[in-house]
Amino acid sequence: MVKLKFIDNLIEILPFKDSIWEILLLCDKDFYPPLSSRENNPLGPINYFECLFTDTSKFILALDESKLVGFSIFYHNYYEDLIAKYTPCNYVKIACVHPEYRGQKIASKFNRFIEQKLPDDLILPFIVRRTWSSNFPQMRLLKNYGYTLFHMFENDRGDDISTVYFAKCIQPIEVIS
Repeated sequence: MVKLKFIDNLIEILPFKDSIWEILLLCDKDFYPPLSSRENNPLGPINYFECLFTDTSKFILALDESKLVGFSIFYHNYYEDLIAKYTPCNYVKIACVHPEYRGQKIASKFNRFIEQKLPDDLILPFIVRRTWSSNFPQMRLLKNYGYTLFHMFENDRGDDISTVYFAKCIQPIEVIS
């Protein structure tokens, strides 16, 4: 049975880092364009991988016994000008599931965890994530989970393939009058 484990610091994630790399390589071509092609590195998306481990990174791991079978990484209290309207937020950077474990709703469990089970001190008003416009299953899933499309970079990933940003309000913002 697959269980989730939440890790909120860079020290405790170290024993899992090699396994995260292995799963990232297995999922490389699931992204458009593939992560490795963005760096033109025959060894894989090394720079992308290293950038996942920041002081604001939080990790949700899917474990079958002690074997890592998937992960999701989000940046807590993330900000960039493009998403300013949807901050403060937890920005979901990536989610990957080992191909042999797909179809078990692990990605949905990652979503539910970040939306409903985070420690209180990590809950923020918004969750923001991005994908690409031809990733129809992901876009459908986000819409079904109540996410709203708020920005699109038209054709930036190729002909008729755009980067799309989604946001979801997790808690009402308190208005002070």
